[in-house]
Amino acid sequence: MGASWGMATISTDAARSEEARLLLERPAAPRARGRRSRAVIALTLGFWLSNLLLLSLGTLLSGNVHWLGITAMRALAILFGLLLCYGIHVVMTRMAGAPFRRRVIVLACMVPVAAETFAWAHYFGIAAADPVVRAQPFTWSGVVSTISFWSWFFLAWAGLYLALLYSFDVQDERDRANELQSLAHAARLRALHYQVNPHFLFNSLNSIAALILDRQMERAEAMVVKLAHFFRMGLAVDPLDMIVLSREVALQRAYLEIEQLRYPDLAVTIGLPEALDDALVPTLILQPIVENAVKYGVAGSSPPTQIVINAHREGDALVIEVADSGDGAQKAGGGAGIGLANVRQRLALHYGEAQRLETGPLPDRGYRVRLTLPLEVRR
Repeated sequence: MGASWGMATISTDAARSEEARLLLERPAAPRARGRRSRAVIALTLGFWLSNLLLLSLGTLLSGNVHWLGITAMRALAILFGLLLCYGIHVVMTRMAGAPFRRRVIVLACMVPVAAETFAWAHYFGIAAADPVVRAQPFTWSGVVSTISFWSWFFLAWAGLYLALLYSFDVQDERDRANELQSLAHAARLRALHYQVNPHFLFNSLNSIAALILDRQMERAEAMVVKLAHFFRMGLAVDPLDMIVLSREVALQRAYLEIEQLRYPDLAVTIGLPEALDDALVPTLILQPIVENAVKYGVAGSSPPTQIVINAHREGDALVIEVADSGDGAQKAGGGAGIGLANVRQRLALHYGEAQRLETGPLPDRGYRVRLTLPLEVRR
């Protein structure tokens, strides 16, 4: 059984590691890709349309009678410019997994080529629509001036485009980091939860073996039946889920029924107000506490003994107390062991600083564990 448990643990760990690796390598989600595409489209259209508006306004104010034809030609040229920007965007999208530095280098190489290509297309397009431009002699100084203008235009667009990509890359990394943190959080909760069931199972099996050795077959059979009932209830819940307090208490009642077969003089008292039946608590959070009460309070004391589970509300907090009538001094000296350490870690993972766990002996005799949690109710 130990080997199969170990293999199951290794298999689970391997599955979690593979899940984390796939998360790191996973591309951006469709919704994130959609936001990125919409932002790029808005940036590019805004850049080109504002350029068209300013140049057309300048032509109109200059008194050029051909301003309408020139504006139409500029609009066609801008469509060509949009195609060039789209081509750059396609290349950069295919390099989404590449280092940021490499993408900057590739973009820096493409921008001058796109700028010069567009500058020539724009020059010939305007010359075809404006007789004044056609009448002017061709000069290389004019060519350099035109190419310089459009180079700066494309560089400005590329700079904003790159900043936009970088902002989305940062957001994607932040989202992946949050998901990895949630994955690690869930794995820790599962690991702490799995500390509960094997510990209780081994104790119960030892008790059954002791009853069989004492020839108490009926009590051993009854314990096996109750143990099966407890595990049917316990294994049906997800360790990451919250459970209503009434069901958590029912699980502990089933456990204590098993222990009452070992300790016939054990009395169990449960005080759960009906108003708190639907209060939410972490699954099996009381199990190590109740188990400690049996191990240190009941087993180490002379009968009769008692275990009391109470719950009440204090403002916006849920208070749960588990007390036993055993020897409190021995309990404090014997220690809580892995049980209360497990509870502390799980509470810290679920609630952070918004929880409190207090332990200590009772004034006369016995020991008490008190949990104070944020009150959450199932809707």
